[in-house]
Amino acid sequence: MNKVAQSHFKPGLTTWILTSLALGIACGLFFGELCTPLKPVGDVFIGLLQMTVLPYITLSLILNLGRISLKQTRSMALTVIALLLVLWCIGLFSVCLMSLSFPFWQKGAFFSTSIIEGPKTESLYNLFVPANPFYSLANNSVPAVVLFSIGLGIALSSISKREHLLDPLSVAVHALMKLNRFIVHLSPLGIFAIVSYAVGTLPFEKFGLLQAYLITFTAATLILTVGILPMLISVCTPVRYWDAVKVSQTAVIASFVLSSTFAVLPLIVEAAREILERYGLEKDETGGSPDVLVPLVFPFPDLGRIVGLIFIPFSAWFYGASLMPEQYPKFLSLGMAGAFAKPAVTIPWLLDLMHIPHDIFQLYLAVGVYTTRLGDALRSVYLFSFAVLAAASLSGNLKIQWKRLVSYSLLSLCIAGVVIAIIHGVLNYTFKNVYESKAMIADRQLLYPGAPFTILKESAPNPVPIQSQETRIDRIRRRGMIRIGFDAKRLPFSYFNDRGQLVGLDIDMAHRLALDLGVTIEFVPFVPRNLVHQLNQDHFDLAMSGLEGTIERATAFPVADSYMDVTLAIVLPDYRKVDFLEFETLRHSHELKIAVVANSFFDEKAHEFFPNATFISINSEEDFFAGKAGDSDLLVTSAETGAAWTLLYPKFSVINPFKKNIRVPMYYLGAHDIEFEEFMEVWLELKKKEGIFDSLYNYWILGKDNEITIPRWSIIRNVLHWVE
Repeated sequence: MNKVAQSHFKPGLTTWILTSLALGIACGLFFGELCTPLKPVGDVFIGLLQMTVLPYITLSLILNLGRISLKQTRSMALTVIALLLVLWCIGLFSVCLMSLSFPFWQKGAFFSTSIIEGPKTESLYNLFVPANPFYSLANNSVPAVVLFSIGLGIALSSISKREHLLDPLSVAVHALMKLNRFIVHLSPLGIFAIVSYAVGTLPFEKFGLLQAYLITFTAATLILTVGILPMLISVCTPVRYWDAVKVSQTAVIASFVLSSTFAVLPLIVEAAREILERYGLEKDETGGSPDVLVPLVFPFPDLGRIVGLIFIPFSAWFYGASLMPEQYPKFLSLGMAGAFAKPAVTIPWLLDLMHIPHDIFQLYLAVGVYTTRLGDALRSVYLFSFAVLAAASLSGNLKIQWKRLVSYSLLSLCIAGVVIAIIHGVLNYTFKNVYESKAMIADRQLLYPGAPFTILKESAPNPVPIQSQETRIDRIRRRGMIRIGFDAKRLPFSYFNDRGQLVGLDIDMAHRLALDLGVTIEFVPFVPRNLVHQLNQDHFDLAMSGLEGTIERATAFPVADSYMDVTLAIVLPDYRKVDFLEFETLRHSHELKIAVVANSFFDEKAHEFFPNATFISINSEEDFFAGKAGDSDLLVTSAETGAAWTLLYPKFSVINPFKKNIRVPMYYLGAHDIEFEEFMEVWLELKKKEGIFDSLYNYWILGKDNEITIPRWSIIRNVLHWVE
């Protein structure tokens, strides 16, 4: 009776982790941004976990490879390579399959810096070659450290007196494991701090930006984590499905919460060792220990990174240019090569190679706090599954039950098919209209309105001429009004939005100028062909409508230095992008028909790059998009202007096929007046120093909304109203 009375439930580490996870979520929702002070606690905990991992990987590989023979090493290498290829193929097939979730639709995009910047690449040499092992250790270069450890371990295996080094290494490895176990027991505290901060500070709306990718990536991760990988273990070894799931869950949960597989490698090794010992699947003489297998494959591409490649077909779909079947071999092969590097390097590189705008990468980073955690959870199951399958294979205990494999595979495909159909239907119904590209530009309003203004329907000379000995700035102040020339078809610099309001970057600047001068504005329309004439006839004081410099306009005397540069580019239908991969050959074609805005810089430059083409002069870029430029193949303009127009006409794309970035200066033009020119020079410099121009550039060119930051929703603030 006493024994019965004394028996009680003793929660394990997994229970404590799950409890701290739930408490962290509740704390974050209740206190919101008041949880910010908990961030250093979580950072310290992650740092403590990571401090033992790289030394553990190094010493464990040297120790375990040094103990086995070269024959065993060759056998292990063949098994590792074969199993890696199988698991990688499963990951790539999942990417192809889940890509079917995205229905087709078309959408434009704001200007992206990817048009003028090449992709950032990471040197595979620096990543994998340990030129300086101590540098690699200091900078957490895991692939290089692993390669060094493998080489030293294999070299030790052929030395007769290697025990003199291996015995101390064994003691060091056990000490590192003991230290890691001690730190792991602090997990509930660290996880509580990490989850509270993440839940309390992450804006909910960021997840809405990429709901299609999040839904698809989550579904693919869950199918592989809970279904495919444990099922693969159960049909290839005596291990039961639920045992595989249960034993690995602590490491999986920890890696998800910590957002680091690296930090929980010892937990993964212990889980794999536990399942192997329980079923007697490991033999010491094979050398196939989880202590070797897990660190050995850690630097190589894993299912977390491979499945993360779903972001590429998602991005193509998001921009209305879904990847075609013939593009998938290139995409998958490049994706596998890029999976050796970090996603922050691989994703922009692939976006560029697949000719997808980089704009969306910012959204990828915004939800990285969630997707990275999911990827780490999948990576943990992948490493656990690999260690169990490889050890069973090396010990001769891997026997595929073909009937179960076929039946489970068919069941998995059916489940995946149902999930894909549901996601496809949901996205097609709800997501298509979330990002109406036309609204992104057509609904935009001024950031700095305020100056009273009128808009003239026709252009005419200023009714108040400049008096003798009077400067232009004197006339503006005397009259209390500045006349601004504008072209209403110069997106995104000056145009009428859907509400009939005159808006754009330069219109915003005009309002700011008038406010600083303390005067009203009279907007006077002009057309590019008559600009110089209208300036000479004093129709307006200043022309502000995205005007690039030309030889002819040099006579109009820009009133100040260039206020920004744009990039020469071409605009063409989406389906024609592939034709311009061989630009040097195509640009000499006699069959090209090119639209250019008359008397613009692009008119001058297009003749230089396309010497044999036929040119069609148009009044504005709108004529090309509206089909009023005959049967022209493309439009030569700036990348910034072209990108804005693609928001209204999403079937077109902007590309920069030129070998170099050709920068085109933009000016505000006015008649010659030294005092007014000096004033504008100083004024423009002040607006740049104040950050006004940067705000307008981000808003009108890059499409970034200037949102007022408000505290994240929380129960204590928004429900109980206990804090302001």
